Amino acid sequence: MSSPFKKIKVLHVASEMHPLAKKGGLGDVVGSLPKAQRELGIDSRVLLPLYPGVMDRIIGKAKKLPRKLYLPLEWRVFPARLWHTDVQEVPVYLLDIEDISFSADVYPNQLDMNSVRPFFLLSLAAMEFKKATNWNPHIFHIHDWPTSMVATVLKWHMYYSTLSNHYDTVLTIHNLAHQGIVQETNLIQWGIPKEAFNIEGLEYYGMTNFLKGGIIASDMVTTVSPRYSWEIQTREYGMGLDGVLKKYNSKLKGILNGIDYSYWNPKTDPLIPAHYDVNDIAPKRECKKSLLSRCGWEDDGSPILIYIGRLAEQKGLDILLPSIEAIPGHGCKLIVLGEGSEIYERALLDMCLQFPDSLFVKIGYDEELSHLMYAGGDMLVMPSYFEPCGLSQLIAMRYGTVPICRATGGLADTVIDADSASDGTGFLFSSYDSEAFLRAIGRALASWNSPNHWNRIISNCMKVDFSWSKSSREYANLYLELLGVPEGENKNLLL
Repeated sequence: MSSPFKKIKVLHVASEMHPLAKKGGLGDVVGSLPKAQRELGIDSRVLLPLYPGVMDRIIGKAKKLPRKLYLPLEWRVFPARLWHTDVQEVPVYLLDIEDISFSADVYPNQLDMNSVRPFFLLSLAAMEFKKATNWNPHIFHIHDWPTSMVATVLKWHMYYSTLSNHYDTVLTIHNLAHQGIVQETNLIQWGIPKEAFNIEGLEYYGMTNFLKGGIIASDMVTTVSPRYSWEIQTREYGMGLDGVLKKYNSKLKGILNGIDYSYWNPKTDPLIPAHYDVNDIAPKRECKKSLLSRCGWEDDGSPILIYIGRLAEQKGLDILLPSIEAIPGHGCKLIVLGEGSEIYERALLDMCLQFPDSLFVKIGYDEELSHLMYAGGDMLVMPSYFEPCGLSQLIAMRYGTVPICRATGGLADTVIDADSASDGTGFLFSSYDSEAFLRAIGRALASWNSPNHWNRIISNCMKVDFSWSKSSREYANLYLELLGVPEGENKNLLL
């Protein structure tokens, strides 16, 4: 029987896509969700900026499309071209604009009209996409503030708003903390009339908020976990947009992120020294030995805690740093891989000198080391202040590394406390303080010292399914709803 999803054509317009450009979880999602959607039969494609250095990695694999795009902005026209390539059998189109360069760092350090302009041109390129490719999507699936402008353009642009009946839009919020706020309030030179700058539009405390405009203008808004979808409607986590999100909550839905199990798989991972699965976990020990050697440590039987992620307040560095001094007393070692705030980077490196036998820090991102840490670590720590979804805990569980997490956002949706349930997969704590974090570590260590219990937790972790299989179907049925598929037919597709 032919897949009913084959009628759906979706263009993901995004600022990141692994492995071409990645700064965080958004890149992982765009690198794996379209692939999972294509496996369902959806014609899912990606429009991405051509960042400096990307062409060097795909040279010989990309083809320049012959037809130019002409993007109107600031009373002039910017000629542009699309380069086409395939990433894991997903068609990807890279936007190359004459006289405009995208930042090699993906996101500008400071937001103003000049630094935001390339992303606005990307939204205009989505409007012109059909002219260069002879392929026209039904749905624009847009991600975070840099591409929320697609919905803004369709709703308010003086010319492109005439296309609003031709497309549906789905905006996924990966992290509400980043909203694309600029001081400029007059967007007429970008084709956005003054009528759009009001409390029911782009206006935000006398400034322009592009994510706010995208939320209002999109047909559907999703977040990357169910819990995060209601957390952001509260004052504590709403980042100033809780009122807007509550007003439009009828079109707000939380869909949990997945991970690509063909890439994150300890049984086949080429970046780890020994392969294992839930039926034979013994080789994980070899990965631990290799990880210890990488850190210059001997294997003294201590449990290894790992942290992989941005060094930012959101990720709980404020309670992680004060906890480090107590970790040797718990008989543990901690390995940290990440980059971010210079303050946190310097503090971690200073503590490394203070605790060389129990703390190892690598500033930056090292793909090979991250795989080795997931495979060789015993426990992953994620003391996040807020966490829209989190991917590290999903990867860690796949590798039999038990997560210790604060019960917030996607962490609460994906980790089951092992002291509360027989199918537990980790250890959760609620209070945002070091004492609660260390108590959770203590509970994990108590289980570590009970091998039968610990092995059951590891088994639970490795058996749980966080592939894109379920979530990609949730998106598919969301698309069908937007396209007007009758309720009964929609239900049948879930079978």
